[in-house]
Amino acid sequence: MADAYFTLVVWTTDTNMEHFKDMLESIDEQEYREFELYILDNNPSNAIEITIKEFFPDIVDRVHYRRLKKKSGGAYAYNIGAHFAEGNYLVYIGQHDRLSPGTLSSFNEKINSSEDFNSIIYTDSDELIGIDRRNPHFKSDFNKELLLQTNYIGEFICLPVDLYKKLGAFNEKAKTAYIYEYLLRAAFKKEKIEHISSLLYHKRCDDKPLTKEQRQEAEFYCKEHMALALEYLRQSGVTAQGRVDASLKKWHILYDETGFRRFSGDYMFLKEDNVKLFTRNNARRMYAFLNQPDVAVVGVRFIDKGFTVDNVGYIYDSDGAWYPAFHGQKIFRDSYDGLANMARDVAMVDSGCCMIDAKVYRMLRGFDKSLSGKDAMLDFCIRARKKGYRTVVVPRCIARYKNRSNISESSSHEFLMEKHGEIISDGDGFYNKNLPIGMENYLLPGAEL
Repeated sequence: MADAYFTLVVWTTDTNMEHFKDMLESIDEQEYREFELYILDNNPSNAIEITIKEFFPDIVDRVHYRRLKKKSGGAYAYNIGAHFAEGNYLVYIGQHDRLSPGTLSSFNEKINSSEDFNSIIYTDSDELIGIDRRNPHFKSDFNKELLLQTNYIGEFICLPVDLYKKLGAFNEKAKTAYIYEYLLRAAFKKEKIEHISSLLYHKRCDDKPLTKEQRQEAEFYCKEHMALALEYLRQSGVTAQGRVDASLKKWHILYDETGFRRFSGDYMFLKEDNVKLFTRNNARRMYAFLNQPDVAVVGVRFIDKGFTVDNVGYIYDSDGAWYPAFHGQKIFRDSYDGLANMARDVAMVDSGCCMIDAKVYRMLRGFDKSLSGKDAMLDFCIRARKKGYRTVVVPRCIARYKNRSNISESSSHEFLMEKHGEIISDGDGFYNKNLPIGMENYLLPGAEL
């Protein structure tokens, strides 16, 4: 495949010129040089136009400036940029943010990894506060359930022009959620959204407490995003409501539980005798998640002694060894990116208490009797994922083992690797390879359990 030619699109409004120049500097430092830059300007002065001409005298023919007469928002600006783009990939950059020098090189490498690459790409990111980089966000590969609860992907994406033409323009009715709406549109149309697990984007942030006005803006941001998530669920036949989280960084999708029947043939509720449930209405809550047409398995959070986490789902390494997610961490302490308390897609849940779609169970002919312990559940979840189904963990449902007996035999594990070794060797896509793997996971170096 030929090397990509990128159109970098930047919308400028109420611009801090010092931070804007910092962003331009990061573009000028790109190792990969096959790009053009399009600036769409909503500022009242011509300072932006003067600055970019001074910054890029050697590639002035590839730096384009357009003053926008209408103040119609970011989606309008992004559509204008796409209309005039000469590149075959669109890269949308915040006016005050920075790229790592290898960002475009990494995009090009990802694009050339496939003969017919036509996927949206996102990357890991951190926060730029002054000159300091803080709070690295090592993200999951595409995680639909997590995306429905928060825009964990962010605003920085690389979008193929062919896919833009296929999916259509950004929604100009959305004031803050136009990138998010585009991601939902792609996800519900089953277009690929792919991830580069490297810190390639640095988002400008402020560590000061939010003012009253900023809190109102953050609340509007959440409400607009949440409304779009609910609308896409409704269009897919899923009834849900939502509420904004007090953190003003995420929202909670509350799926309709009214369709649950205690004795019904459309689900299987599995609970081992040595498992005790601590929360109420667990089956109803799990069934509400299972009602999504692409969900096959729903699991719960297990806790341990001393108010610690036993597991919130499981992760696995490239050798197929599985580890309980967030194991040993305090349940009342903040977890990495808040993930221990958020419903999300995972590779595997704990078979001690879970709910399975009965039709998927029959289609896959149940658990493989040649496998034991957690190997049997991992095998089932992998086979379900091959068929396009998801496995979701729901932390609001809480259970605890009285004692443990679910152990995988060595012969079972060998057979698991024979069946799925090619998939497993790539590692767990729902767990970022930049985070430590093992019994202590989802922890940055120096962080406390």
